[in-house]
Amino acid sequence: LVDLARHLDPREDAAGRRRAAGRVLKTAAVVVTYDEDPGVVRAAIDSLRAQTRPPQEILLVDNKPGATLPPLDDAPEVRVIAPDVNLGYPNAINFAMEHTDADFVLCLNPDARAEPECLERLLAVDASIAGAQIVSEDGLTAQAGDNPLHPTGISPAGSFGRAREHGEPRDTIVVSGACTLFHRAAFLELGGFMREFFLYYDDADLGWRARIAGHRVVFVPEAVARHGYEFGRRERKMFLLERNRLIAVLANYEARSLVVLAPLLLVFELGVLGLAAAQGWLPEKLQAYGSVVSLRRAIRAHRRQVQSLRRCSDRELRRFFEPRLVSPFLPALPARLAGAVTAAYLRLV
Repeated sequence: LVDLARHLDPREDAAGRRRAAGRVLKTAAVVVTYDEDPGVVRAAIDSLRAQTRPPQEILLVDNKPGATLPPLDDAPEVRVIAPDVNLGYPNAINFAMEHTDADFVLCLNPDARAEPECLERLLAVDASIAGAQIVSEDGLTAQAGDNPLHPTGISPAGSFGRAREHGEPRDTIVVSGACTLFHRAAFLELGGFMREFFLYYDDADLGWRARIAGHRVVFVPEAVARHGYEFGRRERKMFLLERNRLIAVLANYEARSLVVLAPLLLVFELGVLGLAAAQGWLPEKLQAYGSVVSLRRAIRAHRRQVQSLRRCSDRELRRFFEPRLVSPFLPALPARLAGAVTAAYLRLV
């Protein structure tokens, strides 16, 4: 009965605490589409409409002018907003946040489907960012969720390929952007996603920045989204991943941390260069360096904003960093060696 009353009464916050009289909690969901199959996008929207606690509105961001969208005549809660230019994923979310007054906003990938209790379970935790477990289409195998963050900024999907997890919510620093609930006020306070990113690494960077600013980031294993995903190095992916990772490292660490970690960061950069050469994406890696240099003014301004919001020192946040590099997409022996080097260096310093 308590759960039923909570479900029917919207005057509560994410932790179930009563809000001030007359304050009604509003939730929204965002789906960003570019050139996805309309049937796939419609499945994502239908999964949001079928939630045990459905959002009051669903924003469909049309990132490709003239793209074919799914029929929406029977879904009055869906609102299409079109920026008339491809903003990329992070900026499309920023754009959507400006077009809603919801207290909480769920962002769902267009090729994902949220299981019926997903949003309700995410709303049940007291956090500025709450992330779902991302699983395969059959619901049996994990893809992402509580993603590790290495001190170099590398953030692989550590749970990829493992059995689906069950358990209680837990504090973390990075959750998968494929299905994430944001407290909108906190999102805006943080400045949203960095506008230069366009694609990739936005979830790792924002989770890291949220922790720096003293916000809570929580992974909720029982909140689940099914995702039709295959790993691939699509055009420009490695350039964007590496460029954005380097931006986050330069902007998010305290100055003294950058000095102390400089030898480790340099060794890993040499290792990444070797891996890029071996796997055929060395040109993209070199372009990432060039892009960081060309964006130096924007990065300095972004760094000033990040540090102005700092409430937690890097020393306080070190418990969230993972020295091991665990991922099926990384060569096993070099990854183990890199983890050992990281652990030894961190003990030294």
